[in-house]
Amino acid sequence: MRAAVERGRKARRGAHVKLSDVAKKVGVSPITISRALRNPEIVSEDLRQTILRTVDEMGYIPNLAARALAGRHNGIIGVITPALHQHGFAGLMIGIEDCLRATEFRVQYSSTLHHADGEAGELRSFLRQKPAGVIIAGAESYGDLLPLIEDATCPIAHITDLSQEPARLVVGLDHHEAGAEPTRFLLSRGYERIGFIGRGADIRSRRRKEGYEAAMREAGRFDPDLAIGGDEGSSSTGLGRELFARLLQRVPDIDAVFAQSDDLALGVLIECAARGIRVPEDVGICGFNDLEFSAFTQPSLTTVQIARYDIGYRVADMLLRAIRGEPPGEDKVDCGFSIIPRGSTR
Repeated sequence: MRAAVERGRKARRGAHVKLSDVAKKVGVSPITISRALRNPEIVSEDLRQTILRTVDEMGYIPNLAARALAGRHNGIIGVITPALHQHGFAGLMIGIEDCLRATEFRVQYSSTLHHADGEAGELRSFLRQKPAGVIIAGAESYGDLLPLIEDATCPIAHITDLSQEPARLVVGLDHHEAGAEPTRFLLSRGYERIGFIGRGADIRSRRRKEGYEAAMREAGRFDPDLAIGGDEGSSSTGLGRELFARLLQRVPDIDAVFAQSDDLALGVLIECAARGIRVPEDVGICGFNDLEFSAFTQPSLTTVQIARYDIGYRVADMLLRAIRGEPPGEDKVDCGFSIIPRGSTR
């Protein structure tokens, strides 16, 4: 209770405390305080600790808007993502934040909820605030974004399907191959009537579906009736059950399913159990994303593993180097993917 009251008092004091007040208390110039807060490594350890203690005691709150007007940027790195609520984004987010945690920058997120027409608006909103940099984590289309990127005064890094337009500060993978290779894996395990289920609402899902279709055509097994999905709604276990039930009505002799998320794959597994369909003997199942539960289902789920943490960390590191004027190392990084065979396939 006492701690909460004290925090409240500090917050009220902080609203009126100016940078010059902190500088006077410490006995240094305001510019020294400003530089120490932006780049702590440029001052001695003793002075840094004195400044941080004084800032805390006085409840000083840096004015990011004023900082942006006075300097090059406001100290914020913006991250634009299609969907913050999806499990697959958590690993990216942790990687981004781990990379930036020890720096002077803070992260601010914005979600477009897979609406491509909102991407340019979100980027404009960030750019108006003079951010240190921006990460576009999975844009649907770069048509409206490229002019903004070319005119931006800060670096912009990208997590993309590698077929998309950005040529530098890019980390991602080839989602066409991430659809084709798991399909070839299922074919190699003796499955022939391999279904595909997914939403298909974004470019990455569409590219994986194209990869699935290409692999099935290569094997002489392509049948358009084997693919089912929709553009609306998010991937979920319930949707996986529903789509697989509809697929069975359409193609009763299906013997495998490539699901576009582990949530969907879990729904297929549950529907198989409800119908007495043996997995992997009667139907094989491969998911996507290698979410934590996938190793603990019964049977465990074969899936496609994406190095989400590594992608997030590397794109943040790439952006950080660009902000500091350092060489990026590589302009375009393919982080690839791995197939994790488990009990749901032969």
